[in-house]
Amino acid sequence: MLVLTRKLEESIVIGKDITITILAIDKEKVKIGINAPRDIPVVRKELFQAIQEQSAVAEQLAAQNKVDHFESLRDLLLQQTPSEEETEKDFDQGK
Repeated sequence: MLVLTRKLEESIVIGKDITITILAIDKEKVKIGINAPRDIPVVRKELFQAIQEQSAVAEQLAAQNKVDHFESLRDLLLQQTPSEEETEKDFDQGK
């Protein structure tokens, strides 16, 4: 793991296309901005892990040819997926 120290408004560049900028520092929270191409997904780690777990369950159900269970899972996932508004609200609140 590479560990870098950055101050407010300083940036880190990853490859040619990704820039991470420190936008605000408030007590124990740091707000960062990530500029990356649209084809590169950028999500919080806990969300990424949840997506991976859900994908594994969906693959297992699909392998068992239990289509009705798969459709139920899909409906459940759609209900649990945060809307764009909720994601922006989380970001604004520093989550």
